[in-house]
Amino acid sequence: MEKQLTNLAPQLRQGGEMLLRLPGLPAKLKRDLRDLLNFPTKKSASLSDQTTRLLGLYERSIKIMASNPHMSEFERSNSTEQDLLAQLSSELQTLITELDFEGEYGERLYDIRAKLLIGVNGQELLDLTLNVLELVVHGTEHERKASEKFLHDLSNSVSTQLKASSQNVTQSKNNSENRGEMYQDLSKLLSRSQDILNRNDDLESMKSRLNPVFSELALIIERLEDAESREKTLIERMEFQKSQIKTLRDSTHDYRHRLEEQTARLQQDPLTKTYNRNAFYNKLEHEYHRWIKNQLPLRIVLFDIDNFKHLNDQFGFTAGDKALKIIARTIHSHIPSNTVLARFAGEEFIIMFPDCDNDSTFKAVEQIKTKVSQLPFKFRNKSIQITLSAASTEFIESDTPEEVLDRIRHYLNEAKESGSSQFLWK
Repeated sequence: MEKQLTNLAPQLRQGGEMLLRLPGLPAKLKRDLRDLLNFPTKKSASLSDQTTRLLGLYERSIKIMASNPHMSEFERSNSTEQDLLAQLSSELQTLITELDFEGEYGERLYDIRAKLLIGVNGQELLDLTLNVLELVVHGTEHERKASEKFLHDLSNSVSTQLKASSQNVTQSKNNSENRGEMYQDLSKLLSRSQDILNRNDDLESMKSRLNPVFSELALIIERLEDAESREKTLIERMEFQKSQIKTLRDSTHDYRHRLEEQTARLQQDPLTKTYNRNAFYNKLEHEYHRWIKNQLPLRIVLFDIDNFKHLNDQFGFTAGDKALKIIARTIHSHIPSNTVLARFAGEEFIIMFPDCDNDSTFKAVEQIKTKVSQLPFKFRNKSIQITLSAASTEFIESDTPEEVLDRIRHYLNEAKESGSSQFLWK
């Protein structure tokens, strides 16, 4: 399926990466270019896509550090590059939440995310980016080997069952042929016996003629007993094979179920159980084409939790995680069923409203902001009010998804410049 793709996608990525290597590009242009490169195609995102994105983040880290090799950490913290470092840290946190690893790899990624939430300097950020990339590579390799082992065992089991089935079929045919021969022999003996009885010979003569018939009949009985034994053995083998096939069926069913769960998790933010950013991109692409065809209303709303960094700094990232989960549930309970809710970044949620009128959408956003501000958050016996700022825009004229996402980001920043709990509707 990969080979069926045209050369357009790799050429686009190659051209973008070549442009990124040029020195002196303004930060805004770099962000726009990265948004273009990171906007997924119609195919679903995979771990390889995320690895590629991480490589891009690593390249950005190298550029940031290499552009100021002699600048002290204090000077760097006060430079414009600090914004890019902060963005890099935020995106890396978001990517970690999208990675679906269990066991050791998942725990180590969780530890890295905790460090990023606390805050790290530029060099530590580079090291952590490399660590995440390494964990993704090793985690993917581990899952690949586990899948290979399962498929190898499955192949061997299927081959064994096919061989056993072939043997059982051959044995069954042989038994059937032997049974047919015995029936023919019995028919012949019966005819001979009937002929002897029809001759009206004396008893002694009849007895001498029947003795060979009885001997042959005894041999046939032995053959029948042997055939019965073989039939019993065949039935036992078939019962065993039946249990083996049932085990094989259960194993493949469990593996398919795990694959289905993994596919679902790849589209889900593991913390808030909403869609993740990649899943949102895919659904936005689908709705965008529907909008082009039908020109029905299509509106996007972007929420940002006010002063979320302060919440993490003051009460720890576990408090922040708790707030994110509660806010996600609150938002989900106040939007129509046909909408798409996703965690778009660390403390940002995005909603797509297809085929919804402006009045109901506006009321839904206002209601969400009010309900979240009324949530009884309490951390370390201290009551905290959490508010949301929001921005909204709709698809118009010749809009593309990239343009709309860029526009709504600009609107949200504009809204937050006026303070907390703002709402900019366009």
